[in-house]
Amino acid sequence: MREKNGSFCDLSVFDRWKKRFRNMKLSGKMAFIYLIVAGISCGISMMGLQASFGIYDRKLYEKSLQELEFFTQNVNDDLEEIENLSYLLAMNGEVQEILREALETAYLSQEYYYTLMPIRKIFFDEVNIRPVVKNAIYVDRQNVKMPVGVDCGTVSDAAWEKLLSMCEQARGGYVVLPPSEEFPWQLSGRDILETKNATLTYLGTVIITSDIPGMIEKKKAELEYADSLLYVYSEDGMIYGSTEECPDLPAADERQGYKIAEYNGKRYFMSYLRAESNGWMYVNYVPYHEIFGQMAVLRYGMLGGLLLVFLLTLYGMVRISNIITSPLYHLTETMRLVEKGDFRGARDFLQVEDRSDEAGILTQEFRVMLEKIDSLIHENYEKQLLLKDTRYQMLQAQINPHFMSNTLNAVNWMIKAGKNQDAGKMVVELGNLMQAAVSTELSVTVEKEMEAAESYITIQQFRYKGRVKFAVEKRGDLGAYMVPCMILQPLIENAIHYGVEESLTACTICVSAVEEENGMILCVADGGPGMEEAVLEAVRNGTVKPRGHGIGLKNIRERLRMTYADSEFAIDSRPGAGTRVTIRIPGQSGRKDV
Repeated sequence: MREKNGSFCDLSVFDRWKKRFRNMKLSGKMAFIYLIVAGISCGISMMGLQASFGIYDRKLYEKSLQELEFFTQNVNDDLEEIENLSYLLAMNGEVQEILREALETAYLSQEYYYTLMPIRKIFFDEVNIRPVVKNAIYVDRQNVKMPVGVDCGTVSDAAWEKLLSMCEQARGGYVVLPPSEEFPWQLSGRDILETKNATLTYLGTVIITSDIPGMIEKKKAELEYADSLLYVYSEDGMIYGSTEECPDLPAADERQGYKIAEYNGKRYFMSYLRAESNGWMYVNYVPYHEIFGQMAVLRYGMLGGLLLVFLLTLYGMVRISNIITSPLYHLTETMRLVEKGDFRGARDFLQVEDRSDEAGILTQEFRVMLEKIDSLIHENYEKQLLLKDTRYQMLQAQINPHFMSNTLNAVNWMIKAGKNQDAGKMVVELGNLMQAAVSTELSVTVEKEMEAAESYITIQQFRYKGRVKFAVEKRGDLGAYMVPCMILQPLIENAIHYGVEESLTACTICVSAVEEENGMILCVADGGPGMEEAVLEAVRNGTVKPRGHGIGLKNIRERLRMTYADSEFAIDSRPGAGTRVTIRIPGQSGRKDV
């Protein structure tokens, strides 16, 4: 005891605290780290935020965003005035009365134009008192125009047709085509629908041309910062810009905000706001020094201090985290080795440390568990291999007596019929089949399996003569795939039993082995009477009682499942359309080792 105490006392203060820290609980270690990091970060952040960002936020929103919002509202008031003008002209009772009288005259006649003349004075009086409105145009159903006011140039046919189509779809509602590079004026209007007697008969369309860029230019002088840059744009393009070269503008899905931007080598404070009424985006660039000149030194000083503290804190956290998470890292890597089945490597990799915290105890317990699991897995694995091999041998042996009985009966039938030459051929084919049946190999290539199937087909052709026709198809590299021995013969036998013997006419049986991109397809199909849906479902589920010895589909399905986990075994049948059995062998796992 004195030696232990003496050695402990001989350690330096740092070593003693280091040992105490290593033996602390993980929760205590993390709490200690978080306490230090949170205390330093919160203290410096609070001072910086109070001194710098408080001024920043107030200056930002009060001097820029609120002013931009006020400017936007003034522009929207003028836009609303234009909309009210279109409503006033379209709903004017005198205008509607004149248009009704014009409809009763001959279209495009002198009397028609004479009837429409009073509309000019009404339009002129309304347009003349609104400086932003350049002209008002009446358009009839044949697209004949009657303009009143200043000529603003020619509108493209596509834009004009688009505007008229929008008015027609709005059915009296107000529509707008914002200014564009092609036509720098705003086009807006609505259909004139007869309100008398509520018939809503179409009387024409009123189109208003407005100088929106000019209106914005006049209102820009009301902004506090005279040398600011203002840009207004919509989804169709730029409406107004202080300069021809357009700077970087906010994304289309943004609503409002601000940021510091670089433009033409100068720094600007950019604030932007999207109007809710028409979706236009208003962007104002204010020179940075006009807002932030006095607080720049303080701001960058605080940011530099925060960055320095952050780096130092990050460095300390990384170093301390490595001490805390080192045992957990080794445990994680050990678990990955266990997942791969490398229990010996996992035990060698696992650290052996004299630690009394949770990580040390967990490591010791995990080592004991690894040793027990490794022992149990090896013992159980050997038992499972023995059981699987025994079960496979029993399934393989199950088919041989069944096959021998059917084949010898066929040979006996030929000898009794006096067909010795044919019987001799059958004996030769029987020899080939016997060689395959008594083979000690549990799996053979698809090529050899097809040769055995062809021998069986030859025997059955002698037996059934004209009652059955066989078609054999082989395509692809059949020697590159392995299958359980004798899986095609029971399928052909079933096709004869349920297809040929149950049919009154000649039956065709097709046997194929075709290589595809993802594997090998084996198929046995007959043109027999087929099965009802209920019987087919019972066969698929294995609930139907088989005839004869009861050996066949269930046997094949079980052997395939034991050989290939991802193989497919499908049975399809329809009454009067025959039955098809399909086996799909995967490409990678089914490849023969060479």
